[in-house]
Amino acid sequence: MKHAVAVLLLSAAVVTQQTAPATLVLRNGKIVTVDASLPEAQAVAIRGDRIVAVGTDQAIRPYVGPATQVIDLRGQLAIPGLIESHGHFMGFGQSKLTLDLMDVKDWNEIVSMVAAAVKQAKPGEWILGRGWHQEKWASVPKPNVEGFPFHDELSKVSPNNPVMLTHASGHASFVNAKAMEAAGLTAKTPNPAGGEILKDATGRPIGLLRETASGIAGRALEAWRSKKTEAERRADAFQQIDLAVKASLEKGITSASVAWQP
Repeated sequence: MKHAVAVLLLSAAVVTQQTAPATLVLRNGKIVTVDASLPEAQAVAIRGDRIVAVGTDQAIRPYVGPATQVIDLRGQLAIPGLIESHGHFMGFGQSKLTLDLMDVKDWNEIVSMVAAAVKQAKPGEWILGRGWHQEKWASVPKPNVEGFPFHDELSKVSPNNPVMLTHASGHASFVNAKAMEAAGLTAKTPNPAGGEILKDATGRPIGLLRETASGIAGRALEAWRSKKTEAERRADAFQQIDLAVKASLEKGITSASVAWQP
């Protein structure tokens, strides 16, 4: 009797005799087994959380009982669950709670997205986002310094909520007036070692923080988070876990090796 490693990275024997019904049967598909002796199968039988058999549709038919869920793959591909080898799981979940700015067309779209988020946020709550890249915008904002906009429009739509939007590279961030206020950042704040507070010709910070300068606002964000109760922090953590699990499973990731936290 041959064995094959199949979907979900579990092992099962291909059997021909009548046996207990499976919980789930996938049939009429192209099932990759990752086993040289049986690299591809038509069907797989699963009982609970274990694969009990893989093989042809005919070979798996005895596992179908009155309560078995049968899914016709209609020739589609089924592969073993993927393993994330270097994941930041909690950070992944946290990212699902922030604005996704990867595909924004221009600065005005970012301002509009923050304005919408403000309507859902409580006063004083930080609004976070990541993924913007000024060189991908359809137009250069005016006025600007080195292609980066001034914070005024952003601050106008978020007067009571600190905003911190991380660059796609992770090497810079953009903040509004409320975030600068929370961080104690003014025109007199010097550049930290290894960082830069981008300013206009008059010496006023425009909102762009490069490299270690992002830590000025980041520390204010952490100070706000530290004021949460233990129950609130626990609820936040579980929400991040739930979101990370859901997003991972949607992409076929069934297990992960966590690199470090967060």
